[in-house]
Amino acid sequence: MQTVKQACEPRPGAFDPTRRDTVLDLSDLIDNRIAPAEFFAENYVTEGMKTLLTEAFTRLEGKSTQGVFKLTQAMGGGKTHNLLALGLLAKHPQCRAEVMGGFYSPGAALGPVRVVAFSGRESDAPLGIWGAIAEQLGKKEQFKDYYAPLAAPGQTAWVHLLQGAPLVIMLDELPPDFVNAASKSIGNSDLSAVTTTALSNLLVAVGRDELRNVCLVISDLKASYGEGAAQIVAALDNLEAETGRTAMNLEPVRMNSDEFYHILRKRIFQTLPSEDEVEQVAQGYAKAVREAKQMDVTNASPEQFANQIVESYPFHPAIRDLYGRFRENQGFQQTRGLIRLMRIIVARIWESGPDPYLIAPHDLDLESRETLTEINQINPTLGNAIAHDIASGGNAVAQTIDANLGGEDAQDVMRLLLIASLANVPNAIKGLHIPELVANLCTPNRDVSRLQTEVIARLATAAWYLHTTSDGRLHLRNVQNLIARVTRLPARPSHQGTQGAADRDIRAGRRFLLSTPAAVAGGG
Repeated sequence: MQTVKQACEPRPGAFDPTRRDTVLDLSDLIDNRIAPAEFFAENYVTEGMKTLLTEAFTRLEGKSTQGVFKLTQAMGGGKTHNLLALGLLAKHPQCRAEVMGGFYSPGAALGPVRVVAFSGRESDAPLGIWGAIAEQLGKKEQFKDYYAPLAAPGQTAWVHLLQGAPLVIMLDELPPDFVNAASKSIGNSDLSAVTTTALSNLLVAVGRDELRNVCLVISDLKASYGEGAAQIVAALDNLEAETGRTAMNLEPVRMNSDEFYHILRKRIFQTLPSEDEVEQVAQGYAKAVREAKQMDVTNASPEQFANQIVESYPFHPAIRDLYGRFRENQGFQQTRGLIRLMRIIVARIWESGPDPYLIAPHDLDLESRETLTEINQINPTLGNAIAHDIASGGNAVAQTIDANLGGEDAQDVMRLLLIASLANVPNAIKGLHIPELVANLCTPNRDVSRLQTEVIARLATAAWYLHTTSDGRLHLRNVQNLIARVTRLPARPSHQGTQGAADRDIRAGRRFLLSTPAAVAGGG
């Protein structure tokens, strides 16, 4: 059975800190700064992308009446990458067969397609969305009557500007532009109202027969720019009311599916082992879970665990669910943020960390400033919990316990609970029941028998920020646990010595855990 370092080869970009934050946008596409072969080598074609590409190219060939598509997903959810994929394949016919061969083959007659794009982040565009599109088409003068003062082109004006060869129009992250435009007065109104009218007229124009080979794709950002997104919704409602057609809504990435692992694998690794080698790892973990179940410290299914590993390899199957808990955190960039965090974890493992059989959710180097920065961006409230209870130059609670017991069980428990506690949205699930925690820490050659009786019991009396929910989930909070603080107060000297104090802490920890029966029973 091979470890991840023996079986997998990461892409060089995983080790380059300057590439972890590289975010391509539509300006890179328009200015031809993206190498198509390199882009598609690192990007997995999701089901949402397949649908977009199929429908868009059907439209470009004049075979479909559906001309408007809206990409709907929270920030960082893959919308821009879908736009870039469509734009690259439109501009570079030689790439289509390799990327799209398995689901759609555009006709040979469809050569390079015109592509124009506008990003709402370019909120200083002096001529508005319509001027930017006209300029990219080489027809800036055709819209000269709509620049001074800025005025919305009508449906017919749009048709005259866009008709001709097949064309892809991409409008990304428009809400910031609408929010900015609302501050610019035009007559008795403002630029946001003018832009709404222009966009509505564009949407209607795309439905005209003269533009049957024109494809318009819009992304939204409802979660962060409600006011601007409302303008887009109003424009799309106009399209529905005036033409009887609606935009097709597409979700670029299904984060609760196995696409999550496909994306991470494609983006981070360039070489992976055979199915037989993956199966060996899966069976190794199944054996560890089976032994833990026989000891009655977990209720996980060994067979189900093995099947999940086959789908998730080289990542631990708990990553999708645990990381999914905090993907809705305000400002977190879903797919993009997860890829960046996993690149950091992979780089740490390959450069200086242990050599596990799977990359687990708790494989965090919390002594690393880069890792701490990422965690702080996800949830900035747990800094004290990390410093006191998990990692602080060898002096944190978990590190001290591990120094006494040997191994890294206490640190793994606390790192895993940290990941399970990062969600900060209403009604989010936080923490893990002990049987869940044990199942997630089961690995070949690990003795899990002492996790509950020694490790977790000691953490319960020493970790200031470890708490238990009403249904028995252990989790971290930014509030100190008074039981642990009181237990750690200096005591009078005892003839029992250090071992006696340790035994006392274990007994106190057991009482702490048993005070909530669900913590032991798994909440059932």
